[in-house]
Amino acid sequence: MVMNINNKADPLFLPTAKSGFSELRALNKIYVDKTEMIWALARDSNYYFFSRPRRFGKTLLLSTFESLFKYGLKDFKGLAIEKLWTDKKTYPVIRLDFSQYSDFKDLHSFTINFASMIEDAVALAGLKLPDKEDPDDKITFRFKRMLERNPEISPVLLIDEYDAFLNHSLKNQELFDDINQVLRGFYNIVKAQSSQFRFIFITGICKHNTLGLFSSGNFIQDISAYPMFSTLAGYTEDELRHYFMPYLENAAKILNLSVEQCITKIKQHYDGFCFDLKASAHVLAPWSTLNFLSHPDIGFLNYWYNSAGLPTVLEQYIKEHSLKNPEEYGQDRVLGVDDLTNYRGLNGEFSDTVMLYQTGYLSIKSAFVEDMTVTLNYPNAEVSESMAKLYTEMVLGNRTVTSVIGYGPVGLFGTKSPDDVVASLNKLFLSVDYQDYPVKSEATLRAYLQLYLKVGGINPLVETHNAKGRSDLEFKVQDRYWVIELKFAKEQDSPQKLLEEAVAQLKSKQYGEQNETKLQHIRLALVFSQKDRQFVKLEYF
Repeated sequence: MVMNINNKADPLFLPTAKSGFSELRALNKIYVDKTEMIWALARDSNYYFFSRPRRFGKTLLLSTFESLFKYGLKDFKGLAIEKLWTDKKTYPVIRLDFSQYSDFKDLHSFTINFASMIEDAVALAGLKLPDKEDPDDKITFRFKRMLERNPEISPVLLIDEYDAFLNHSLKNQELFDDINQVLRGFYNIVKAQSSQFRFIFITGICKHNTLGLFSSGNFIQDISAYPMFSTLAGYTEDELRHYFMPYLENAAKILNLSVEQCITKIKQHYDGFCFDLKASAHVLAPWSTLNFLSHPDIGFLNYWYNSAGLPTVLEQYIKEHSLKNPEEYGQDRVLGVDDLTNYRGLNGEFSDTVMLYQTGYLSIKSAFVEDMTVTLNYPNAEVSESMAKLYTEMVLGNRTVTSVIGYGPVGLFGTKSPDDVVASLNKLFLSVDYQDYPVKSEATLRAYLQLYLKVGGINPLVETHNAKGRSDLEFKVQDRYWVIELKFAKEQDSPQKLLEEAVAQLKSKQYGEQNETKLQHIRLALVFSQKDRQFVKLEYF
C-alpha cells in the first residue's frame, strides 16, 4: 500500500478522481491491492468478460491491466504481483472505452464515432490500420486486415463498458438492431482472430447475448459470478480497515462515534454487494465509500442514486419496464443460476430481475447449491433508498415526494401533527395518475407508504410481530415512534367501521408498546378509500 507520509486522513490521497492506475500510483494515492487476482487472470493468454454496476472500479481495473502489459512492473512496486509476474515482454494495448462515445442519434453518427474510436485506439497502441481499399471500406474490415497481416504483434485488447452503445439505444428498437449488427461484426472478427491476442478483457453492466460474444464457449469466459474473483472490484471490510484506517478514525471523531460504530454504519449504507454464485463474499461500493470518507462531516449521503447509479437511458428503461409492481419493493426474489448468468437480451425477452441484479439494484443474499438457485434483495440502505426513489418518481410522473407535499418524510413525520401528516399523504395519493391507478389493496397501500418513508431515509418495520399480532408499519423519526394500522375500504365497505376495527387492533394488540419506550408514541389508525383514492378516516392517540 502507498500511503501519504504522515499517515493522515488527507482527502487528497483518496482515489476519488477518475485517474488511471499509473497516475494514481505516481500521485501516491491509496491503491487497494487487487494484483494477486490480476496476476491469476493475466499470466496466460486468456479472454474474459467481467460485469459490474457503474462506478465499481471497472475502468481502474482495465487501466491496471494496461499498465502491466505496456510497461511491465514499472507501476507495481510493493504490490503483490511484483513477486509473481514473470512475463518480461511488453505488448501494444488497444483500449476502447465505449462509454466515451455515446453521443449519437442515428446509425450514421454511431458509425463515425465507432470508426474514430478504433482508429484512435489502434494509433495509441503504436499500431496502424491499413488504408481503405475502397471508399466504402468498413473499419471492422481494416481492423481484421491489420491482424491478419501482422500475426506477430500479439496485442492486448481491453474494452470498457462494451454495452454502452446498446444501452444508449434501448428505446429505439431499429437503432438498437442496427448497432447490434455492427458490433456483432466487430466481435466476430475478434473471435476469429482471438489466437493472435495476448490477452482480452471486456467489462460492462448488462450481458447482451444478441452480440454473439458469448455464443462460443471456448472463446470468452464470463468470470462475473466466479467466487475466486468476487472481490476483484469493490472493497471488502478487511480492505476497508487495512487501507483506510486513518480516514475511519477521522470520520468516527467527526461524527462522535467509535471506529467500530462508524464501520457498522458504513456497512449498513454501502456494503452488501455480492456477485458470486456461492454467496461467499460481499463488498462495499467503492464510489460511495470513498465519497463518504472524503466528506464525513455531511453524513452518510446517498451517492449511489445521485452519482453512481445508472446512465439516464438505462435508468429510464428500468423505470418503464422493471418497476411494474411497487408492492414487490423489498421482497426477496429467487432466481435460478442459469437465469442469472444466461442473459437473454433486451428485446422484450429479458428478465426484469436479472436487469436489476446486473445494474446493482439487487444483490445475491444467499445461494442454494443443491437446487441451483440464488435469493436476491437490495444490498444496503443506500440502494434500498434509491429503489424507493425510482418507484416513487415513476408513480408521481418523475416528480419527487418533496416537490409534491413541500416536506421530506423526516420533516413531515418528525415535526407535523398527525392531521397535517395525513393531509400531506393525501396530496401524494391524489398526485398519482388516474389511469391504471396502482393502489388496489391494503398490501399496495402499505407498499406505497413504505416507499415514501424510504425515500427520506426512514426505515419502517413492516408487519412487526409482538405476542398478540403484527402491526402494519412502525418507525422512528427524531423523538417520535409511529405505529400505523391501515385499512382499505372498498366501495361496499364502511370506512367508519373499518376505522373502529383499526383502533381496536391498536389498543387490544398493544402494537409498538414494546419498542422505543423512551420516545413519544403516536398510534395512528387510517382508512383509505378505494373510491376517493385518499385517506378518509383517521384517529390517533
